[in-house]
Amino acid sequence: MFHSKRSLRPFVFVLVSVLVHSVSARAEVAGKPFNPDLSVNFLGLLRDSTNASENRSTAPYNGLSLQEAEIQFYSNVDAYLKAVALFSVAEDSGTWGIDPEEVYVETTSIPFVTFRGGKYKLALGKHNQLHTHAFPFIDAPLFQTKILGEEGLNATALGASLLVPLPWFSELTVQGFSLANEDLYNDPVASTSPPTGKTGFLARYRNLFEFGDDATLELGASASTGKNAFGLSTKLAGGDVTLKWRPAEGGKYHALIWNTEYLRAIRAGRTDPGGSGVNDEKIGGLASYVQLQFAERWWIQARAEILGAPHNEVEPVHTKQSGLLGFFPSEFSGFRLQYDHEVDHARPKPDHAVTLQYNVTIGAHPAHAY
Repeated sequence: MFHSKRSLRPFVFVLVSVLVHSVSARAEVAGKPFNPDLSVNFLGLLRDSTNASENRSTAPYNGLSLQEAEIQFYSNVDAYLKAVALFSVAEDSGTWGIDPEEVYVETTSIPFVTFRGGKYKLALGKHNQLHTHAFPFIDAPLFQTKILGEEGLNATALGASLLVPLPWFSELTVQGFSLANEDLYNDPVASTSPPTGKTGFLARYRNLFEFGDDATLELGASASTGKNAFGLSTKLAGGDVTLKWRPAEGGKYHALIWNTEYLRAIRAGRTDPGGSGVNDEKIGGLASYVQLQFAERWWIQARAEILGAPHNEVEPVHTKQSGLLGFFPSEFSGFRLQYDHEVDHARPKPDHAVTLQYNVTIGAHPAHAY
């Protein structure tokens, strides 16, 4: 016979291959909205500090620990929205818990303006918007934790970012948010919460200037206000400046980043410890650091901080100096060794700490903000 089973096999193989490829391609296109990008980041620590606890139920403690793990889902919802859901797994006083760190939707197709709604890190300065694994140093600056608390200013909010029509990048962000931050809006003595249904307001204005192909300068200013548990206002104000240099040629091996950020809070209605009645509680802090990349995978960094600038009516002046050496085999892994010298004038002796951190990311992690 002219047609045999042997002669038909090549044609059947080609036909099946084409059909499988076609079905797979359609499934990939059709299934993408239902299969968001997934990434997991985890941080591990080895700490030795003169003031840290030896009891693992009290944080921070010496020895080995899992600092945090983040699970992030990211996807375009449709042609108009993208969605992010990020969950943090961390230890608190010996107990592990999972919290929705950021869960929000954001517009993608409206010209010159972006709307965002959900729970997320608010645009108060530069550091407050960073996740733990993206911190320039292993720990947050003193002003961040002492003024805003361990979680920073993270709340349910609705906001908009507008591109201002100027020759350089200029962005104005306004946000209305729930007053859920206990460090800023609750009464720590009576354990009362801010008035129900009240909303805080925040604004940030930042400008980015380019100097040729190698350097950029970013200037930012932020302010916020909201009613606290006393029915009075808690006000925040700050500024930040960031200089980045990376040569267009050889930029894989050399880079320089300098950042300075200042934040000040005025919490009205706190009782004056001196007994003179109701008084405003004022606290301010500044941190400045330099990062230098001197080889393809190596960074060296230095940071200086002060809490209580220009004056601190809440607690004695607090200073800290940090040095860090970082080794990054790729964009998905990093190892950092940090030394801290911290002087809290409320304590009899300064603290010396050495910390080793590993930072690993798996999955399709979206790029961080510039």
